[in-house]
This record gives sequence, C-alpha cells and structure tokens, in this order.
Amino acid sequence: MKKRLPAILLILALLLPLIACGDGALEPTHPGTTSPGTTSPGTTSPGTTSPGTTQPGSDDPIQPPSVEEDVRYLDTLIILTEQPLNILDTIHPAGTGSSNRTIYSMLFDKLFDIVEGEYIPRLATSWDISDDLLTYTFNLRNDVSFSNGDRFTAQSYIDTFEISRAAVGTEAFDVWRTVDTLTAPDDYTLVLKQRVVDVDIMFRLSLPWASVLNKRAIEADSLEGKWVGTGPYTITGFVAGDYTTLTRRDDYWRGTPPTREVTFRWVPETTARTVMMVNGEAHLNRNTAPEDMDMFLSSPDFDVYTILANVANTIMFNMNHPICGDKNFRLAVAHALDLRAIAMTAGGIWEVPVENATVWGIGTEFRNNDLPLFEYNLELAREYLDASVYNGEELELVASSVSMIRAIDMIQENLGRIGINIRLYPTDTPTLSSYAVYENNQAELIHFLNTFDMNASSARNVFYPGRTTNRASYNNPEVTDLLDRAPTIADESEREAMYRRVQEIVYEDMPYISLFVSTRIIVAQAGLSGIVLNRDMNHDFKFIGIPDRG
Repeated sequence: MKKRLPAILLILALLLPLIACGDGALEPTHPGTTSPGTTSPGTTSPGTTSPGTTQPGSDDPIQPPSVEEDVRYLDTLIILTEQPLNILDTIHPAGTGSSNRTIYSMLFDKLFDIVEGEYIPRLATSWDISDDLLTYTFNLRNDVSFSNGDRFTAQSYIDTFEISRAAVGTEAFDVWRTVDTLTAPDDYTLVLKQRVVDVDIMFRLSLPWASVLNKRAIEADSLEGKWVGTGPYTITGFVAGDYTTLTRRDDYWRGTPPTREVTFRWVPETTARTVMMVNGEAHLNRNTAPEDMDMFLSSPDFDVYTILANVANTIMFNMNHPICGDKNFRLAVAHALDLRAIAMTAGGIWEVPVENATVWGIGTEFRNNDLPLFEYNLELAREYLDASVYNGEELELVASSVSMIRAIDMIQENLGRIGINIRLYPTDTPTLSSYAVYENNQAELIHFLNTFDMNASSARNVFYPGRTTNRASYNNPEVTDLLDRAPTIADESEREAMYRRVQEIVYEDMPYISLFVSTRIIVAQAGLSGIVLNRDMNHDFKFIGIPDRG
C-alpha cells in the first residue's frame, strides 16, 4: 500500500471536483499507512443550527487514549515545524499559522469541538437554541480550572468576549461579530444573544480563536498571560523564531496525557528535518520533503500521514497597485501560468494542480466547481499584456515556505516567457504577514495560502475588506454584502446560491489565481497515537504519545 500511494494521489487529482464537503476530521491511520484526507462528511453540516434543546451524544469519538500499564511512553517529544513561531496569541492577527493552531489545541479548550460534522461537548455539556435562532444557552462544566489554578466559570467566556471584541480585524474578533451580549445567570450557565440571525455562530465557536482566555492572567502579564488556558499543557519555554516547549499538567479535567513535555522546534532546512527524524533526534515532522517520502514509506520505523489540505494555493495581486490592479495584466498572468509544471516544481506528485478556477477550500461547503480554468496560452497572454498598462517594470513576487519558494522559481520562468520581469522575494510567513497588510500592502504579487475552514463563512478571511488575511487588499461591495447577509439566511439552498455567487464574482474580478492543492505530509516515529488531523489544519495534539521502544 505504501508503494502504491503516489498512484492514489494521481487518481485523487482527477477526483478533486467530486470531493464532498465536511469537516475533514481524520483518525490517525495504521502504522506506515497514509490518509489522503477524503473521509466522508458527517451527517450534520457545520454551521447549520436548529432551534430547541440540543443534547449532544454521550459517545465522544475522540476519547483520550488509555495509558496502559504495560506501555511506556516517551517522556519528551520533539516536533519539527516548517515555519518559525514568533507569536503565540489567539487574538493577534499574526498568530494564525498551522503550528500555532496545534499549540493552541494543547493550551486551551472551547465550548465544543467538531468531529465529522458533529458538535462534541467540551466546556459546554449541552445547549439550547431559541426558536428565532437569536439566543443560545450553554450549560457549562463545573470541574474545570485554568493552568494558574483559577476556576473556569461563565464569566471566563464573558471576559474572552470582551478581550476579543477589542482586537478589531483579527480572527478572534470575527468569532463574535454578530454577538450582542453574553451574560451569566449563574456561574455555569452562559447566555449568548445575537443582534441578527447567524447560522454560523456555533461553527465559529468551535475554532481556535474561540478558546477561553484568563482575563486576570492577561492583565498581570500581557504576553505570558495569554498562554494561560484550561488545556492539558502549559508553556514553559519560548524563544521566538526558535522553539516552544509545553509541559503537561497533571490535573487536566479530561485526563492526563501520556507525554510530559513537547517541544516545537523550527528547522527551516528540509534535509536537516529529515536527518533529525532518521537519527531519532526528532519524533514528528509536520512538513516532510516530498523527495524523502519513499524512504519513510518503506520503513516500518515511521508512521506517515498525508492530508489533502483545505487551503487554496494562489497567486495574489495587490489590487491597489497600479499594474497589478489592471485586469488585463492579471489575465496575462493567468494565461501564462503552466499549472501542472508549477505544482510539480513545488512538490512533485504531492502538490495537486487545480481542476477549476474557484478560490475556495476543497472541502468547504458550497464550493463552486463550475468555474473553468484559464487556458495556458502564451499568445493570448501576450495579447492581454500588450493591452495592459505594464511597460517592462520589475515586479516583486513574495512567497514563504519551502514548497512555495520552489514554485515561484517556475512562476518567474512562466511570466518571463511573455516578457514580465519578476524579482523574487523568498521570506517566512510572519514577515510576509506584516508585509502584505490590507491597508498598507507593500507587496505586488504574492504566492501564498488562502486558508478556509470547512464552513463557507471562512471566506470572509480571504475576501472581506479590512481582514488581515485579505492579502490582495480586495474590496468588492457586492461580495462584502453577500458575505454579511449569507449567514443570516436559514434556508440552506438560498445560502448556497449566495456563496456560489461570491465565488463567481471573485472569479470575474481575479484578485487571486488558484494554482494547486497541497498535500501535507506528516512523518512520525512509529506508534504515534492521540492526535486528530483535520483538512483545515486545526489539528488536535492534546493527547499525543509515542511508545518508548528503547
């Protein structure tokens, strides 16, 4: 099965338009096998709600792994990351990377998680939704404490609400955008009232940015106070751009994780990460080089996981730039790009060329697969370029991460064939994030990820004016209006039509051009357990463990 995996991925490329929507939750596979991220969705669509009392099922599909007496787990684990961790802050616009999200899963809890379309109780034990879909009443656990010993109560979420509302433009602010008030009739009842109907509020409350914070800790220490959560780990070491160390709590309300200490370490060189895995210096590599896959797939000493990520790898144009804002120029770029060559350069068969031109997560609900690709046609590209304002100027193309930096070499070559002069700027994600800010966008062209959750409302992250992740500085009033109104529509077919229209308008405006879909490759020492992998990159590592075979 391992040796046949490349063929499976090639077939998967042909099936992309048929992939169903769902939350993409993946169970860890058997040792040495892989999972391409095509699990069937659950019966409940994330983001839809219905009035009445909701009694979540008692069976949690993700129970903490039992630590058997005859199994000894490694005391410490080293996890390698492909991007530096400079900011660990759920309410900071730059604290949104995939490694950040994994660490947040270990530090914090939310009211509930989503697993295969079902809401699984966490800090909330049950909830009630009013007939008018405006009032949500949550019954909370009464046996939870923060890592500093403070008791978790309904007031903790009221504090989180107030802190997040002050962080305008961030993911945390967006979680609560339609909420009018949060009140607490008693310590363990939380009442949320919305200004308008928003069927996506439950989904947003399941995201990392809805993790409960500790106001007292933040007021005492504006940096480390934001790391105080109700999760099973605390941060005991942090050097920005180098490493983050988390140490286990022994009083976590869901049970004690098998691993005492976990360190996330940034190692930028792909070869160095592979060597560390082979030598046993590291236990998990979050982003393995495609050229090293055969070695890991053929070895019983490693577990390999692959996830067709719910992200859109795109070229982004700074829509405020005089050249990039010219649609004829953007059309010239679109027709000059050889998508298969770009994907192959970025990561071989592990990067899958897109089959249609929509800018949307492959598993995000209401995806519009009817938007045709721009034809690879150099003659047509030159005609559009001649009709544009471009006059031989040097334009900068910025990218971060190893695969993207590989890809921009091919993009530079493609555009050079029609006479577009490109200067490459390879960097890291934190630098790119501060460089391409909505209201002060210094970038011209960008190759980066548009990250979508499984819920359609996550399109706001990419297309809504003012959002820090709208790196194209894109602003279309019709799109903005649709994104505001769609979540207020209870009828699913009407809501779908609105989101499909958003995709059509974006296709016509062309602030982004879709390139390929990334396969994320995770390699671990054999026997890995206790993790939950998701296509939207909201992985849960709370109960990570690897047996000690020494």
